[in-house]
Amino acid sequence: MRALLPLLLPLSLVACGGADGKGGGDEGDDFEAPGATCAQLFRYVHPEGADPIDGLAVVGAWNGWDPGADLLTELSPGVWEGQVDLPLGPHPYELVAILDWSVDDAEVNFCDPGAAFLHCEDGYKEPWDNGWQHSCAPGATSTCQSLVVVEDCALPQLALTAVDRSGAAAGAVELRLALTAGASEITELDVTLDGSPVEVERLAIDAVVSLSGLSGPRHTLRAVARDAEGRESQELYVPLWLDSGAASTDRDQWLSGPVYFAFLDRLANGDPSNDAPTGASLPIGEYQGGDLRGLRNMLPYLDDLGVKTLWLSNLQDNAEGGWAGDCDETYAGYHAYWPDESRVIEEHFGDEAELRALVDEAHARGMRVIMDWVANHLHEDHPAVAAHPDWFHGLELCKDAARGQQNWDRIPEQCWFAPYLPDIDYGQPDAMQMMVDDALWWVKTFELDGLRVDAVKHMPHSVPWNLEQRVRAELEHQGAGLGVEFWTVGETFDGTERVAAYLSREGKPQLDGQFDFPLYFAIDSVYIQGGGSMRDIAGAVTGGAAAWGEEALMSAFLGNHDVSRFVTKGTEGGATACGGDGVVRAAAPTRDYWVHERMKIAWTTVFSLGQVPLIYYGDEVALPGYTDPDNRQPLWWMTGDVEGTTPTVEEMSTRLLAESSAVLWHVQALSTARREHPALRAAGQTEWWLDDNVWGFAKSAGDDHVLVVINRGAENRITNGLSFAGLPTGGVWRDVLSGDLLYADGDLLVVPMGPVSSRVLVPE
Repeated sequence: MRALLPLLLPLSLVACGGADGKGGGDEGDDFEAPGATCAQLFRYVHPEGADPIDGLAVVGAWNGWDPGADLLTELSPGVWEGQVDLPLGPHPYELVAILDWSVDDAEVNFCDPGAAFLHCEDGYKEPWDNGWQHSCAPGATSTCQSLVVVEDCALPQLALTAVDRSGAAAGAVELRLALTAGASEITELDVTLDGSPVEVERLAIDAVVSLSGLSGPRHTLRAVARDAEGRESQELYVPLWLDSGAASTDRDQWLSGPVYFAFLDRLANGDPSNDAPTGASLPIGEYQGGDLRGLRNMLPYLDDLGVKTLWLSNLQDNAEGGWAGDCDETYAGYHAYWPDESRVIEEHFGDEAELRALVDEAHARGMRVIMDWVANHLHEDHPAVAAHPDWFHGLELCKDAARGQQNWDRIPEQCWFAPYLPDIDYGQPDAMQMMVDDALWWVKTFELDGLRVDAVKHMPHSVPWNLEQRVRAELEHQGAGLGVEFWTVGETFDGTERVAAYLSREGKPQLDGQFDFPLYFAIDSVYIQGGGSMRDIAGAVTGGAAAWGEEALMSAFLGNHDVSRFVTKGTEGGATACGGDGVVRAAAPTRDYWVHERMKIAWTTVFSLGQVPLIYYGDEVALPGYTDPDNRQPLWWMTGDVEGTTPTVEEMSTRLLAESSAVLWHVQALSTARREHPALRAAGQTEWWLDDNVWGFAKSAGDDHVLVVINRGAENRITNGLSFAGLPTGGVWRDVLSGDLLYADGDLLVVPMGPVSSRVLVPE
């Protein structure tokens, strides 16, 4: 999923941290650099064959961008190096090539190709430019500067340098840690595994931790070094995921089952004591009582459904009170997109103990847990807004009365989502440092496995770039052999080019994946609204795969919290949030048989691709709803299970209409098939059949084969060969959805299809 960091990186980067050398203050919003400075090494290797340079300097705000202030020395032909004393904290900078041979002794500024981090100021690209590329070759147009983060050099440092997982299957792992003294000798090294101390073999300049008897899928090692003066290193955080490794890649673990968007406030009310309303005028816009304990009560049901990843709402504390929104109503921050504290859990969701219990139980069940990262904006009540007004853009609303909706795309990186949501100016390096520090604080503190990045196109490319570099260095410990692949998945509600623009590729870090909105748009047209052709679905899949590249770990979906629910739009068409007398609400669950059948074949599509299937809560039971906020109705509206104590899919099905129950069983069958058949989750497919109403495709992974046939039209009977698609000939083929058996006649297979139906066929 990721390439290794450039070889020059360790020479041009001081490890990241806040001004106190411990990753920032308690609230993560104080980055005033103290008076201390530390020597920062800059090193540059001039490309072989490039025009020669006669001198090289590093420039930044610390020297007034003066190329005569900090000159580097050419140690050998083309190799330049030098140290500069810098205050602690983040510093944008550039390199300056000095060309004595030119007419005017030209100076050429360019970014540092060995730098880990970027600094992009407003205007670094045209808002509509999806072809942005970062290049630091001398003479290239560098739209973004480099960024270095200087850490307190007086503190000791720890790094994970090697991991031996060869004995992981037997519960044994060996880790090697490098120790670097700061101002004085390291005298203590505390290492814990899952909170309990472990023995360490202390060597001259490193240490070895040998672990044995490990069981279960997840463990966490933490280490802190202290010197004779009591100064502490930053904590070294090492996630040990024993469900990945030699037997199957970590990427395959992410793909093995669906991610469930647990929209916390609307799932299950496990603790009524935290249900206090905050003053919203609209009942559905107020907190409804869902919380972390309620979600934990739902884990047996989600496990039975086959869920492999939980996507949690943003857990940060949200602003109190009612705030103006659509339909002339006021709304609470129940959705968790209005953070007013950086490192405090929203009290309506629970507390730290509840979150830890949820994550621990999910991990014990083999599930991974990701959290929504809200990074585009803060609520006006957040302390950073008053303390650092220069960290935010001037007020221009994305939805502007004079311009209609134009600001969403005219100034996507500067516009405000609402008058009370100041938009962060990531051209301010301290703001960048605080936000990324906060993200990693949540991950490390609560042992999360990924981040869903909200509103990606509304932030500069430096945000996913810098986040990913921190992830690679501090969570994945790339190059050490840890084998962990943390998932950063983004939301870019846009077309193919814009979605692809924020993905990691060719060694340049951004996001690991994104939600596949272009595929959703095709699903909406073909399956929900009944237009277009199955060629549109096939084209969206193949076209998207070409745009995303092989590295991307994308996610396919049928709906989310920003669009109308499938069954409501499929029966009544789209509807805006506001009606003649306020917010509209969908009728009781529909009994329209055919819209549920269309939903089932749509689910077959989503579960049969080489992407992580997403289930937006309630879509597995065909929960109805118009657009926001009606698409966020409590799950118990349909199930009657306020506390979320349903232990199995079978019990949940008894609470539903027959049509909704059929969708639930269909999703479970697909989830089981995906877990049992690696071919179903493999990348790519071979077209087996394609016309306006039928799409069939073959997939293989080693000796595992599947044939998926989806029919959105009338009853049909399809005959085609097998070997041309890489499928075995002859024998019996079983439909994992219905249990039907089909018999191949040599190379030919006849596949009968009912109207609006799908088959997932595997050879017996």
